[in-house]
Amino acid sequence: MTAAGRDDLVRALGARVLLYRSSLDQDAVVSPQALVEVRELMRLVADPSADPEAVRAVADLHFCRSVVLGTERGREDAVIAAALARYLEPGGQPEAVAEPADRHLAGLLAQAGDRVAAAERHRDAALLRQALHAARAAVDGIPVRAGPVRASALALWGMALRLRYERGGDPADLDAAIGAFREADAAVGSRHPDRAAVLSALAASLRERHERTGGFEDLLEGVRTARAAVEAGGPDGRGGRLHNLGLALRLRHERTGERADLEEAIAVHREAVALTPPDDRDHSLFQQGLANAWDARFERTSATEDLQARIHALEAAVDSTARTARTVPGTGDDAAPDSGGRAAADALTRAGALVNLASALTRRYELTTDDEDADRAEDLLRAAAAVLPAQHARHAVIRYQLGLVLAARDRPGAESCLRAAALHASAAPRLRLRAARGWGHAAMKDGRPEEAVTAYSAAIARLPALVPRHLHFADAEHALGESGLLAGDAAACALSAGDPALALGLLELGRGVLLGQGMKNGDELAELRVHAPRTADRLMWLRTRLDGAGDGTTSDERHVLAAEWDRLLAEVRARRGFEDFMLPPRPEKLLPLGERGPVVVVNVSRYRCDAIAVTAEGLRVIPLPGLALSGLVHRTADLLTVLDRLQDPAGAGPEAQVAAEDEIDGHLRWLWDTVTGPVLDGLGITGPSKTRPPRVWWIPTGPLAFLPLHAAGHHEEAAGRTVLDRTASSYTPSLRVLARSRRPGRSAASFLVVAVPEAPAAPPLPGAAEEAAVLTGLLPGARLLTGDAATRDAVVAALRDHAWLHFCGHATAEPGTGSGSRLIVHDHLDHPLTVAGISRLDLAGAELAYLSACHTARTGFTAVDEALHLAGGLQIAGFRHVVATLWGIEDTVSARIAERVYVGLGAPRPMADRAAYAVREAVRDMRDRYPLTPSLWAAHLHAGP
Repeated sequence: MTAAGRDDLVRALGARVLLYRSSLDQDAVVSPQALVEVRELMRLVADPSADPEAVRAVADLHFCRSVVLGTERGREDAVIAAALARYLEPGGQPEAVAEPADRHLAGLLAQAGDRVAAAERHRDAALLRQALHAARAAVDGIPVRAGPVRASALALWGMALRLRYERGGDPADLDAAIGAFREADAAVGSRHPDRAAVLSALAASLRERHERTGGFEDLLEGVRTARAAVEAGGPDGRGGRLHNLGLALRLRHERTGERADLEEAIAVHREAVALTPPDDRDHSLFQQGLANAWDARFERTSATEDLQARIHALEAAVDSTARTARTVPGTGDDAAPDSGGRAAADALTRAGALVNLASALTRRYELTTDDEDADRAEDLLRAAAAVLPAQHARHAVIRYQLGLVLAARDRPGAESCLRAAALHASAAPRLRLRAARGWGHAAMKDGRPEEAVTAYSAAIARLPALVPRHLHFADAEHALGESGLLAGDAAACALSAGDPALALGLLELGRGVLLGQGMKNGDELAELRVHAPRTADRLMWLRTRLDGAGDGTTSDERHVLAAEWDRLLAEVRARRGFEDFMLPPRPEKLLPLGERGPVVVVNVSRYRCDAIAVTAEGLRVIPLPGLALSGLVHRTADLLTVLDRLQDPAGAGPEAQVAAEDEIDGHLRWLWDTVTGPVLDGLGITGPSKTRPPRVWWIPTGPLAFLPLHAAGHHEEAAGRTVLDRTASSYTPSLRVLARSRRPGRSAASFLVVAVPEAPAAPPLPGAAEEAAVLTGLLPGARLLTGDAATRDAVVAALRDHAWLHFCGHATAEPGTGSGSRLIVHDHLDHPLTVAGISRLDLAGAELAYLSACHTARTGFTAVDEALHLAGGLQIAGFRHVVATLWGIEDTVSARIAERVYVGLGAPRPMADRAAYAVREAVRDMRDRYPLTPSLWAAHLHAGP
C-alpha cells in the first residue's frame, strides 16, 4: 500500500472517532470495517514510535470502543488503547498519563466504577465515602466535551448519591442524585450504550421522590422516563426497566384512578417476571411489583381472584428469596469479603416479600376470618423482623403491620408495635402518622385517653412533613387526605383526659395546615426585617417563588427553594425572641378572641362530639350527646343529594321541589336540635334579643363543614328557635385566621365589581349584568370588569388596587380537589382563577369580598378541615371579610340578597365591619318572605371578624 493509503486510513479512523464523539454513532467505532482499517494501518506502520499520528488514531478508536462496549466486553480494547499510549511519548517511554485526552479519563472512570460497585456490594461507610469521592473526581476531571465519558461519570455520581440517600435518608441526596442523572441523560445522547440505564435510574429516583413527598410532577415525569428507558434498551436488563415502569404506572393509577395505567402496570410486571429466572436476585422484587399491582386492582374491583393472584405472586417472591439465599455467594460460612452489601440487599428484599405476603394474608383474614391466615401473617412478620436490624426504616413497616394484625384480632402487643413504629426515627412521615393514629385508637379503646393524647399528638406532629413547602397546592391537599378527622380524634381524646386547652391546641395544629402555609405573616416579617433585613427579604422572595403559579419553576428547582426556605426558618427560630416565627400561635394567646363573642369549635370524632367555646370568661365545653359521626355522615350525604336534585332540571317538578325543600327544612331542624340549639343554650343565648343580637363565630369540623350552622332552626315556628333569630353568625376556618382578620381595616374604600354573565362552556347568567348595574349604582366610583374584559389576569391585577370585591357569575366547587374550585372568569378554560391561585395572592389591606356565585364556601372532600374553598382562598390572600354560599343559588333571589347586604353595610359608604349583621338581616328578610323554601336563603354566610 502506498503512503496515500496510510494517510487515507488515518483520516478514516479519525473520522470514525470524530463521528462517534460528535453524534454518539456507535456503529462508527464498533463496526467490523473499523477493525479491518485498524489492522491494515498497523500492518503499514512498521515502527509505532516513528508514527505517533497513526498510533493516536488507532488508540483513539480502541478507547472509544471500550466506552461503547462497557467494562467487560471492552476490556481488551481498553488494554490495547493503554498499550499504544506509551508510543505517544517522545523516546517511547511509558508515562502515567500517556494519552492526555483519553487514558487519564478512562482511569478516572474506571476507578469511579470500581468504587461505586464496591459500595453497592458492601454496606461500609468508608467504602461509600470513597465511592462518592471517586465519582465526584471523575465528574470534575472529565470535560464537558468528552460527552459519552462524562455521561458515564455523572451516572456513577448519581448512583453514589442514591446509595447515600438510601442509607442515610437525607432528601438532599436524592435531589442531587436526580440532578446528576438528568445531567447524564443530557450528555449521554440517543446512541450511548448506557442511555437506558441512565433513564431507568432517573425514573426510579423520581418515583421514589414522589413516594416520599407526594409531588405529582415527579410521578408524571417518572412514567415518561421509565417508558423511554424500556424503549431505549435492549434485552439486557429489560426486566428491571419494565419493573420500574410498572411501579410508576401503578402509582399514577392510585393518584388519578386511570384504569388503563393499572392494566398496563400488570402487563409490564408480568413480562418482567417472565423474563427473570426464579433463582435471579431480582425475581422476588419483580414478583412483589406484580403483587402490588394486583392489590391495586383488588382495591378497585374487590374481586377475590385479584387477591388470590396477589398472594400467589408473593408466595413466589418469598420462595425466590429463600432460593437466592441458598445460591448467592457470601450468605453462608464461605462468605466473600465483599458480600456484606449483597447479603444486606437480599435481606431487605426478603423482608419486603415477607411483609407484603403478611399484608395480603391479613386482608384475606379480614374477609374470611380464617385464623390460619392471621396466624401465618403473624409468623411472617416476626420472621421479617428477625431479618433486619431494628434501626432499619423497613423495621417500622414490620412493626406497623404486626400491630395491625394483632389489633384486628384483639391480641396483646398491638399497641406496643404501633407505638414502636410511630416513634421510629428512620420511618417515613406517612407511616409514622398512620402508626401513631393506630396507637392512639388502641389506647382509647383500652380506656387510656392520656396515652391516646400522646399518640395523637405524635401523629399531628407529622403533618408538616406530609406537606413540605415545595409541593404544589393540589399535591399537598392530596397528601393531607391521609389526615382526615385526625385533629378531631386528638381533641376528643384530650377532652376525655380533661384538658380542653390541649384539645383546642391540637385542633389548631391539626386543621388548616395549608391555611397556615398560605398566610403571609406580614407582621412577623416586618419585625424580622428590623433585626435581619436580608433574611426577611430572602424569605419574601422564596415565598413568592414557591407560591408562584404557572411560572415554569421545575420540580427540582422547587426542592432547592424549599430546602433554603427550611434552612432560613431554622436560622430565624434560633434567634432569641423569634422561637415561634411563622408557627401557629400557642392556645393561650388565642383565648382573648372570645372577648367580642363566643368562638365555637364544633368538634366531631368517632369517640365523642363536643363544642369547645372560647368565651370572655374562658373555655367552655358543651357536650353534644345527640351528635354522632356516623349519623352526621349520612345527614351530610342526604343534604348534598337533595341539593343536587334541586339543581337538576329533569327532577325539579313542583312536587319534587316541595319535597326537597321539606327535606332541607328537616335537616335545619335536626341541626338545631342536635348542635346549635344545645350550644346556644349552653352559652346562655336562650332567645331572640330585644336589642342587637350577640355575635357567634362557628368553626365546624369534619362533615359539619358542609352544613349551614348559621341557618339551623325551626323556621316554621314563631318561638325564635333559630340561629338567625338569636345571633349574628360568622365562620372562620381557625382561631389564628380569625386573629389575623381582626387587624385594623383600610380607612378608604375602593370597589371592584366583576360580572361574568356569559363565559365559554358556561350557561348564560343574565342576572349577573343586572346585579352589577345595581351594585355600581350603590357604590359610586366602583370599577366594573365585565364580559370579555373580565379575564383572570385583569381580575388579579385589579384586586391589587381595590380593597373591596363583588363577583357575580358562575363558580364551581371541585369535590375531589377543593384547591381546584374556581371563579368562572371569561377565559377560565385557559386561565382558571382557582382557590390555589387566589390563595397565593398577597392582598394586604383587602377588606371585603362578596361572592355572589354558587358553592363558594363548599370545601372539597379530600381534606375537609383545610377550608379549601373560594372563600377560604380569599381569606388566605388577605380579605378580612368574605360573603359566600354553601350551595347553588337562584339568580334573582341572590341579587336581592346582595342589594340588601350592601344597604345594611351603609352604601354608598359601606363599612366592612358591619358585614355579619348585614348578611344576617338580608338572609332573615328573605327567610321571612320564603320560609318554606330554605334553599333560596340558607346558603349565604359571612366569614370574618
